[in-house]
Amino acid sequence: INRKRDLANVAPSEASTWTIHSGPVGVYEGAANYDVDYENVAGEEPGFFSSMFGTSAVAGTNSYDKEVSWLGFTDKYWLGALIPEDINQVDAKFRSGGSDIFQAEIAKKTAQIIAPGKELKTTTRLFAGAKENAVLEKYEADFGIQNLDRAIDWGWFYWFEKPLFYLLNWLFKIVGNFGVAIVLMTFVVRGVMFPIAQKQFASMAQMRAVQPKMKALQEKHKDDKQAQQQAIMKLYKEEKVNPLSGCLPIFLQIPIFFALYKVLMLSIEMRHQPFVLWIKDLSAPDPLTPVNLFGLLPFDPPSFLAVGILPILMGFTMHLQFKLNPAPMDAMQKQIFAIMPWILVFIMAPFAAGLQLYWTVSNILTIAQQKWLYSRHPQMKEMMAKEAEEKAKKAAADKAEA
Repeated sequence: INRKRDLANVAPSEASTWTIHSGPVGVYEGAANYDVDYENVAGEEPGFFSSMFGTSAVAGTNSYDKEVSWLGFTDKYWLGALIPEDINQVDAKFRSGGSDIFQAEIAKKTAQIIAPGKELKTTTRLFAGAKENAVLEKYEADFGIQNLDRAIDWGWFYWFEKPLFYLLNWLFKIVGNFGVAIVLMTFVVRGVMFPIAQKQFASMAQMRAVQPKMKALQEKHKDDKQAQQQAIMKLYKEEKVNPLSGCLPIFLQIPIFFALYKVLMLSIEMRHQPFVLWIKDLSAPDPLTPVNLFGLLPFDPPSFLAVGILPILMGFTMHLQFKLNPAPMDAMQKQIFAIMPWILVFIMAPFAAGLQLYWTVSNILTIAQQKWLYSRHPQMKEMMAKEAEEKAKKAAADKAEA
C-alpha cells in the first residue's frame, strides 16, 4: 500500500494528535499499535508535542515479524490495510520512498519452491474504505481478522467508548436525529448517576451544617494555619464529613465526556449529522456566534473569539449550577468557581457541538435535580437563604465603611 503525506495541504482534523492517530497503523502480537508516525518511518526525529505525549515511537522501529494481523495507513475516517492469510509466516514493514511517499508491505518469511506442474495458492486481503464500526466488526467475525475495529483509535477508554457508541447509535436509529439521541443519552447517564448525586447532596448538606463551626475554628486559629487545618480535619472526622465526596460526580463525568468526544470525533456514522436550526453537523463546532451578530456582519472572527450559542448556554447553566452549590470557605476557591464557567465557554467553543449539547443538557438536569432535592430538604434552602442574607449585609456594611 502506498500513501502520500501532504503536509502542506493536510487538513488540521486529519493530522495526528495525542487523542486521534493518523498515519501508519497495524495490529502486531495481538495489540493495536498507534505509536508509529510518518516522521518515524522517514527517520526524522519526533516533534516536541509527540515526544511529550507519547504519540511517536523511536525512529526505525518500523519492522514486525511476529503475529502481524494487518498493516496499513489510516486517517480519521478512512483506512487502507493489508491483511495476510497466516499472521505468523510474514514479515511486515513501513517504508519511506522519499518525496513524502510511504509504503506498507507484507512478505512471506521463507521462499517456497513450486515443483514442475504444481501450483501454489496464497491469499492476502486488502481493506480500503470508510471505518464504519459495523463493517469492521463483520470482517473480524467473517474472516477472523484480529482487532480490525481498532483501526478506530478509541483510546484509553475503549472499554467504555464502545458501549457508549452502541447506545448512541441505537438511540439514533430509533429517533432519527443524532442531537435528540445525545439528549436521551444524557437522561440515561444522569439517571444512572442519580444515586451518586443523592450522596453528593447529602455531603453538601453536611458541609453546610458544619460551616458555622468551621468559621469559628478559622477565627480561633487565624494566626496558626497548621493548627487551623488540624482542627478542621478533626471536625470533619467527628462530624463524619468528607469534603471530597462532592467531587465524585465531576470525576465520573470525565470518562463519559472523553468517551463522547472520541465517539463524535472518530465515528463516521456521526459525521455531518444535524440537530436543529443552524446546527447542521454535531461533530463540528457551533457555527453561530454573536461576535459577528450571528453572521449579519461580513467577517469571520478568529477561532478564540468564535464562541457559539451552545458553549454560551453551557457556561450560563454551569454558572447557575455552581450558585446552588455550597459556597467554598476559601476566598480563592470562590473566585475560581465564579470565573470557571466563563473560562470553559472559550475552552469548549472549538469542540464538537454534540459535546456542548451534552454538557448543557447535563447541567440543566443537574439544576433540576438539585432543585428537587432542595424541595425535599427545606432546611437546606433556609440555610442558603440565611447565608445569602448575611453575605448581603456584610457587603452593605463594607460598602458603607468604604
